[in-house]
Amino acid sequence: MPPALLRESSLPDVSLSQVLRGRLVVVRGGSDLLAGAERLRRTALAAVASATAPDAAERLAERGLERLHTVAGVEEIRAVRDELDRRLRRPARQLLLRFARALPPQGRRLYVSEHLGVRIMPPRTAVDGREEELRDYTGFLLPTGAHTDSWFNTAVNSVNLWMAVSRVRRDNGLIVWPDAFRRPLRHDGVRLLPGQHVGDPVEVELDPGDLLLFAGDHLHATRPNTGPETRWVVTKRICLGPPRYHPRATGWTPYADPRLLDTPLRALASLRSVLTTGRARQAARDTRRLAARLRR
Repeated sequence: MPPALLRESSLPDVSLSQVLRGRLVVVRGGSDLLAGAERLRRTALAAVASATAPDAAERLAERGLERLHTVAGVEEIRAVRDELDRRLRRPARQLLLRFARALPPQGRRLYVSEHLGVRIMPPRTAVDGREEELRDYTGFLLPTGAHTDSWFNTAVNSVNLWMAVSRVRRDNGLIVWPDAFRRPLRHDGVRLLPGQHVGDPVEVELDPGDLLLFAGDHLHATRPNTGPETRWVVTKRICLGPPRYHPRATGWTPYADPRLLDTPLRALASLRSVLTTGRARQAARDTRRLAARLRR
C-alpha cells in the first residue's frame, strides 16, 4: 500500500474528501474525544451484566472485554450484542453528531445515518459449527466476506467510523483491499464473484478508543478471528454531500441533515435521501415483494 494511503490524524485535521478518495485515516483516541472510551467500556460491561450475570461483568472488568468468550457462551454473547445495541442507539447518534461538529469545514454538507453496527467477534473456535444458527448475525458475530457497503444499502459517498471498544489486532480485525477501490468489481448481489485481482490486503491495529475512517466503497471484509481475544467494535456512517446510491444496491437507507434533527423540522431531515433514485428503486422492490406475498 502506498504510504500516503494510510495516515494518522487528529479530528480537527480530518478531510472526509480525502477519505472518499481512498485514504485510510486512524485517529488515535478518537472515541475518547467524542464519547470517552471508558464510557463505552462501562456500557459494554453493563450489557454483559444485564444479558449474562453481574459476576461475569465483574470478571471482565478485571480481565478485559477481550475475554468475553471465557465467561459467556454463544447464546449469551449474542444476547450481549443485542443488549449493547439497545443501550447504544441514542448515545451513538449523539456521538456521530459530535463527530460532525468536531470536523473542520468540509466544503460540502454532511448527512448522518441512523445505522449502528455493534460488532462482537469471538474467536472462531467459539462459533465453529454454529454458523447456520448465527447467519442473521453475519457482520455482527460472524465474519462478512469481501464487499463494498454500497452493494447493500449504503450511499457510495459514505464514510465508515470504525471505533475500537477493545483491542483490534491483525488476527481479528478488518481487511481492506486498497487496489480494488472504486474498480468495477463483478458481484452477485452482495457477494464478490471469484477470479478477480483485488491486490494485497491491508490490516490496521487499533487500541481501545482508536477510530478508523475509511470509505464504504473500499472493498473490505471481516478478518476471521483466529486469535485468542474477542474483538468489540462499534460502527457509524456519515455522508459527505447529498447521498448517492449504487444502481444495483440490494436496499436503501436514509441519511439525515443533522441541522434539522433537533428542530421542529426534523421530519424533513431525511428528505434529501428520499428524493433519490435509490429510494425510488427501493419503493419498486417493496412493491414487488408485496405483490409476491399477495400471490401466495
